[in-house]
Amino acid sequence: MVQLREYFGGAERPTGMRPIYLSLLLAAACATSRAPGSGTVALKSFGPAARPETYSVGKGLISGSNLELRVDDAGCTRGFYRSEPINLCRDAADPNHWVGASGDLIVVPSPDRKAVNVQGWMNIRGIQQLDVTQVIPLGNGPTWDELRRNPVLLAIATTTTDLDARRSRA
Repeated sequence: MVQLREYFGGAERPTGMRPIYLSLLLAAACATSRAPGSGTVALKSFGPAARPETYSVGKGLISGSNLELRVDDAGCTRGFYRSEPINLCRDAADPNHWVGASGDLIVVPSPDRKAVNVQGWMNIRGIQQLDVTQVIPLGNGPTWDELRRNPVLLAIATTTTDLDARRSRA
């Protein structure tokens, strides 16, 4: 179980307990919103030494200290994790399927829209076909609504957060 928290003007308010099941690690998230669809999300890998990674979220984009991704007009997610390019495009036959040089993902919001189900693999940091199968809980508010519209951004950000946590333990 992970506890999600929302931050409002420096004050912190618990939003409840929600279960999460990941094949790699567990991730916790909290959000702060500014303008509609924009704000920040902090993702934390499960583990005693893991520190949260903060990402800025805007219309069709997510960025942090080691990640910069954008969903373009062609339906592709492009950007960089550290210095490594990320390139996944939406399958025209299945809008939940993303495929490209960086991997092969199926990213589907749960029926209640409170989580994102991810299945597939990615090629990141020289790891061939890294399994990224996971269930990521979603919070409430405009920032989370943007991630519901573009769940592939959340799937990749969670994966890179997990990789950064593994790297810091090595």
